Amino acid sequence: MKQLYFTILLMGCIMAASAQSSLTGMRIFVNVPSFTEIDGGPALGLEYRIRDNISVALEGQWILYSLSNYVAENHGFRFTPDVKFFLPGSKKRYKWFFAAQALYKQVNTFEDYIIPHYENNTQVYQELRAYERQKQVFAFGGRFGIQSTFGGKKERFYMEVSTGLGFRWKGTHFLQNPPEGSLKRGREPLLDTEGWNPDVPYKVRFGYRL
Repeated sequence: MKQLYFTILLMGCIMAASAQSSLTGMRIFVNVPSFTEIDGGPALGLEYRIRDNISVALEGQWILYSLSNYVAENHGFRFTPDVKFFLPGSKKRYKWFFAAQALYKQVNTFEDYIIPHYENNTQVYQELRAYERQKQVFAFGGRFGIQSTFGGKKERFYMEVSTGLGFRWKGTHFLQNPPEGSLKRGREPLLDTEGWNPDVPYKVRFGYRL
């Protein structure tokens, strides 16, 4: 009798596995435009397709440089979680989607400052010293796009293209403030507006279903 129960349970598991949609499961991906962002570097992520019409993803970026200031030394990271809701479409292919996303980014930059030194109200020499400045960004918004599979019968590869609208907040501070009277060396970074601003997120991802 126990062998019969075990056989029935095994057959049920096999039938459930065979009936599972090819869209569900874990996926890994890269986000190509991350190299062209203001704070650039490679971005990798994981996406888990819970059901045909919903998935969750987490993208992480290793920030290595800044396109607005090539001279400064930069290092940091970014995390972008999102939840996708797919539309059935024709033949229930579930390609088109709407995504709700959040973002947190932290970038540390070393900036050179010229510090004058005085004796008896007369400048005797200047000192060049680097000070570390930290930038933090919080953002949220929505994206609309398409995710299409390819790669033969099993279609394990996929491409995703999406864009949207949102808002972001940016703030910066020095870990150690430069002394009063010091002068920053070089030009100010471009697009360095702090506070709340509109955001236009976009993704071009290439991935593989495990």
